[in-house]
Amino acid sequence: SPRHQRHQSSKQATTAPPQPPPGGDLWPRVGLTRVPLSCSEGFTELGYYNGTVSQTDSGAPCLKWTEFPDYVMQYPGRGLGDHSYCRNPDRESNPWCFFRQNSGAIGWAYCDCHQGAARLVGSSSSGSGRVEVYLNGQWGAVCDSHWTDRDASVICRQLGLGDIGTALQHSQFGSGSGLFHYERLGCRGDENTLSKCRSRTFVTGDCSHGNEAAVVCAPPEGHGPPLRLVGGEEDFEGRVEVFHTGRWGSVCDDQWDDRDAEVVCRQLGFGGVAKAWSWAHFGQGSGPILLDAVKCTGNELFLDQCPHGDWEQHNCDHMEDAGVSCSPYTDGVVRLVGGDSPWEGRVEVFHNGDWGTVCDDHWTQQHAEVVCRQLGYRGHAEVVSDGTFGEGVGLILLDDVQCDGSETSLLDCKHGIWGRTDCSHSEDVGHPASSWLPPDGQGQVCVLPVAVCVIDGWMDGWMDGWMDGWMDGWMDGWIDR
Repeated sequence: SPRHQRHQSSKQATTAPPQPPPGGDLWPRVGLTRVPLSCSEGFTELGYYNGTVSQTDSGAPCLKWTEFPDYVMQYPGRGLGDHSYCRNPDRESNPWCFFRQNSGAIGWAYCDCHQGAARLVGSSSSGSGRVEVYLNGQWGAVCDSHWTDRDASVICRQLGLGDIGTALQHSQFGSGSGLFHYERLGCRGDENTLSKCRSRTFVTGDCSHGNEAAVVCAPPEGHGPPLRLVGGEEDFEGRVEVFHTGRWGSVCDDQWDDRDAEVVCRQLGFGGVAKAWSWAHFGQGSGPILLDAVKCTGNELFLDQCPHGDWEQHNCDHMEDAGVSCSPYTDGVVRLVGGDSPWEGRVEVFHNGDWGTVCDDHWTQQHAEVVCRQLGYRGHAEVVSDGTFGEGVGLILLDDVQCDGSETSLLDCKHGIWGRTDCSHSEDVGHPASSWLPPDGQGQVCVLPVAVCVIDGWMDGWMDGWMDGWMDGWMDGWIDR
């Protein structure tokens, strides 16, 4: 049994701990043990690793722990289960896993804990440079097409260079090797490391020399105090936080309205519809409350140009944290919420700056097909109801929708007056994906508002086929669940 081969003596004789790649000190301290960056993020207070690294230091994929049931029984409660994530159930200082050697034999090895390390190169200053990230044994660049100040701030924070980063495009610090790891990072701005961002590995082939992202770890000049949005489901919405005297803090919602939201959206570079939110709609902050009584006219370029109370003078608590959404959506856009996969969930529709649910009264297969078509799915649609994907918490925007199945969007169907309904959220439409499987392994199951769409072939922008199981993410460097 492989578990009997994992004695301390054999470990020392056969496998040395992994060494960091060139390019900087990647070994922060965790307690008294120096461990590589990405693995250190996953250690519990008791010294057990519970992160998501799943390959050895030589690049071999880890095997699932359930392939070694004796070992799972030997270490109950140590995070071993139906997954291939690295673990240290024996409290090794570095996590490890079993893997299959080229000969077919089973071996064990320490894990590649350098994944996600970052460095800045090409600059004479330690606080600026071209961004490179270490993945799968190689340093690679980040494409600048979706590069934002929020991404840059996370890079700076991970490198210990402060909380404020300014994003630079067009390879301002020169070009690298030509290898790109990330198309976009998708950071909210409050993460401590890149591994916490909704990263998408580079797969489209649209980036080339001259498109490497860079960063300056300092506030931008002439742009007012830095702002960020925290707690939203999208990067254009969230609790408003402002940076002042070295700290991030929230804004009180006293007198907070859409004119204030418009200024915040403008300063952050978002277009679309600006909407103000009150009463900690995006969750309560935990830091200081830095601003109160903000009174913008809506024409200002930066939030600090608006009249406001003295910094840190307020009569609020975090229940009154202000938020904004800078929505790029137009009326009638639909989305799926509450599903385990991108192609399933409760149907929600956007109208007049708000998302709301659709009542399932008279909802049929024809309605489901329209929603599938609007979202870009092709194939068969199935119908469910009665809050399968959980009850919504906001508005119920549509009821008595009447489609014949040929429409291209839900707005083309006849429906009742917006916001007027006799339904409760227990009647929100949806469908579970777990009861559906890809036909003959050739497509994907797509569950929609009230529908399941089975895709024949590929859907633009999604993955190219059925890859041995359900895959999480949208061009995210697919992780098989």
